[in-house]
Amino acid sequence: MVGWFDPAQLLSTGAQTLASLVVGQRADPRIVQAATARATELHDYTVHYADSPAGPRPDRERPRAEIWIDYVCDTGDGWNSVYAVAHTAAQPVLELADPAGRRYVTARGDLLVFGGDEIYPTPSREAYQRRLVAPYEAAFGDAHPEDAPHVFAIPGNHDWYDGLSAFSRLFCSAIGGRWFAGWATRQSRSYFALKLPGGWWLLGSDAQLQSDLDTPQLEYFRDVAERYMRPGDRVILCLSKPVWIYAHKYRELGGVFDETDLVYLRERVLAPQGVQVAVLLSGDLHHYRRHEEVSADSGQPPVQKITAGGGGAFLHPTHDEDVARIVEEAPGTDAPPRAFELKTVYPDLRRSWRLSLGNLLFGLKNPKFGIVPALLYLLTGWIVWSTIGGQQPSRALEALRLTGLAFALQPGVALWMIGMAALFLVFTDTHSTTYRVIAGLAHAVAHWTGIFWVGWAAAIVAGWLLPGQPFARFVLSAAVLFAGGWIVGSAVMGLYLLISLNVFGRHGEQAFAALRIQDFKNFLRLHIASDGSLTIYPVKIERVPRRWRDRVAGEPTPSRVVPDEPLRAELIEPPIVVPGRPRAGHPRGQPSSSRQPRS
Repeated sequence: MVGWFDPAQLLSTGAQTLASLVVGQRADPRIVQAATARATELHDYTVHYADSPAGPRPDRERPRAEIWIDYVCDTGDGWNSVYAVAHTAAQPVLELADPAGRRYVTARGDLLVFGGDEIYPTPSREAYQRRLVAPYEAAFGDAHPEDAPHVFAIPGNHDWYDGLSAFSRLFCSAIGGRWFAGWATRQSRSYFALKLPGGWWLLGSDAQLQSDLDTPQLEYFRDVAERYMRPGDRVILCLSKPVWIYAHKYRELGGVFDETDLVYLRERVLAPQGVQVAVLLSGDLHHYRRHEEVSADSGQPPVQKITAGGGGAFLHPTHDEDVARIVEEAPGTDAPPRAFELKTVYPDLRRSWRLSLGNLLFGLKNPKFGIVPALLYLLTGWIVWSTIGGQQPSRALEALRLTGLAFALQPGVALWMIGMAALFLVFTDTHSTTYRVIAGLAHAVAHWTGIFWVGWAAAIVAGWLLPGQPFARFVLSAAVLFAGGWIVGSAVMGLYLLISLNVFGRHGEQAFAALRIQDFKNFLRLHIASDGSLTIYPVKIERVPRRWRDRVAGEPTPSRVVPDEPLRAELIEPPIVVPGRPRAGHPRGQPSSSRQPRS
């Protein structure tokens, strides 16, 4: 797993994030993609495809009555987690049991859709090959299906850190062949429209780094809707971020998260054609949450909003914010805003809370991070020690008096401490100035307290062991202060993250990134049946294997690498069913329940 708190990784990711934000606002490759496109790109999966040297070609003589789709988000972190999902999704047949013990037989997706953040921590051709392509190649193995499955991908913020260069080469270009492992690639833009059986569509959108759908992308979807969609068609909309969660969270914190692009796409582009967005899918948050519309329009099944970001990245908490009920912004019409209730969450809130306690072992889980507080403690202690002339106080009150004297004698000490406080203020996860000041200063004071006690202890130990040897005493006290800063500073950071998450609901991402949890993976398997109904199977892998081996002859799997310990895939909840459109002469009314299992 990526060491998110390793100092080198922090510097590299921070630099790339800053650069991408600056460049991304001024150079948008989506504009170039749209300008070079010769026509509106539409991928029709109401028919089968035949492989040819020039790529897949639609076979109009073989219409599809049904289709399977695998939806995987947030991959490319660590081998165990990524490969566990890839291996599970690549099996030709997968039998799954729901919590009640009912069993369902599912098939590998005819389509594989990556829903964002295909690579961590930052993109490059080598990183995609090592962290994404190689695991999926090994998982697909030597399978030879009659029809090769196809793959589509939308980028997340991590895919954007190089300006979408490596992503475009892998998924949108013919360079190196139109293949991703055993799946054929077809898209030429970072967004796409897939026509599916039963009056269904799957739209993949690219919101870049600014959560913004650019004008050419909106016009692309408008052209698809006006030319190809029909009244009564329904859409599965794939987003790189669960905007419904972020909008709710920002609103609760007094901030603003703009979701007008999504509302515009739904209300101004699709709705005028009589097309409904029935299901919204997203990743970005590395857990599973399903929200269901509270009171759907008459005759329509409730809209589903599903976050399923468990494709391989570290786990995110589920107890960090209260999203039991979320309300959309009003679409600017007379219609009231729509409300959604949380139906299922994985892992559950209690387990998520228990997992967060791992931050008490922050230093053991992130040993390399210790060099950061170690240097901070050493430099601060050195500055204060040199200001007071290297005096060795024997009592705590005397040490406190000399520390205060250092501030009075040397303004540089005060400036150094102000600079430290500023760093902690910037690190604080909040949109409230008041909270930032209070929490940031509290974090800084905790470290200052640690520096004081560790520094004084270092002086006492050095003076006791090496009396009358000033230089040796200085070296020893510096070593003790460095080691103490490594241990105490890491412990303070872990405690700060734990309290911030469990008491104030902040720093959820940082607190769980520090834990680097490989387990609790998930992905979605979708099935559109011949009657036009959509069934969503939320698949979980509670624990991913840590040991793997090469496949031996005779094993019933095409994968070249297989688990050397149990790999158990189950359903998070019973399948979610969206009924098919009513046939002519039948009333539109359908049961509003979306929890109708199909065996």
